[in-house]
Amino acid sequence: MSQSSSQTKPPWEDALALSLDQLQQTLAADDSGREQQWAEAVGYALARLEDALRKHRAAARRSDGPLAEVDQTRPTLARQADDLRSDYDEFLSQIPALREQIQHSAQAFAPSSGRPTEIGRVMDIRAIREQSQEILAGLQKDRQAETNLVLESVNTDIGAGD
Repeated sequence: MSQSSSQTKPPWEDALALSLDQLQQTLAADDSGREQQWAEAVGYALARLEDALRKHRAAARRSDGPLAEVDQTRPTLARQADDLRSDYDEFLSQIPALREQIQHSAQAFAPSSGRPTEIGRVMDIRAIREQSQEILAGLQKDRQAETNLVLESVNTDIGAGD
């Protein structure tokens, strides 16, 4: 294997990183006066994230996936890997519910919707932003934990031969 190909990230990792970046950028966008478009963009970003996370979770469960080597090391690391897999399952259960909430909110902002009160509009957007940011932060934390587990596993393997 060449050095450049060994440094290439697997497709599921690239997709997850890109979808997390897209969600972060979408959440940071100004929503003033364009709440419906913002909510739709967040919904789209969450849909991409959900797809990428499904692929990442499937890879994390495979024998050649990112956590495979961790499973063959110390039991404490294997338990941490299992916890990460469970976290992925939990996030995958939260995202569809949030996307549904976003769809309802986007419809509420449509011109023909009867115009919800300004307080209701602010509350919907605030709740969507907060829930989306919690998912984003949690997944970023889990990705870092996954990286740390793999590195600790590699360091354990390397240190065992000294």
